[in-house]
Amino acid sequence: MEKCLVLSARKYDFKDDAGKHIEGVTVTYLTPDVQGEGDTRGCQPLSISAVPAIWPQLESLPALYEMDFKQRPGPKGKPTLTLVSARFVESFELFDGLPQSAQEA
Repeated sequence: MEKCLVLSARKYDFKDDAGKHIEGVTVTYLTPDVQGEGDTRGCQPLSISAVPAIWPQLESLPALYEMDFKQRPGPKGKPTLTLVSARFVESFELFDGLPQSAQEA
């Protein structure tokens, strides 16, 4: 399991062009493994698809979670990571400590 700061989660549920039912959750998170390098600065947010069962596990956001990833076959057989479980660790107040003027903007 990897500890990550989960920023947001969004459910999706639709039928693709072939009529196949597609559902899941897109999770956006930060991990200390991805820092600015070369032409980037700061933390680069990552997004990953997750199984629908993740949705109830992500009750409080943003927050620190221990997340478990599994590989599955993607396009042309290339491995794709999927988030399969998330365990709440602790809340994270993203805007605590900001000056009041910044919070009102």
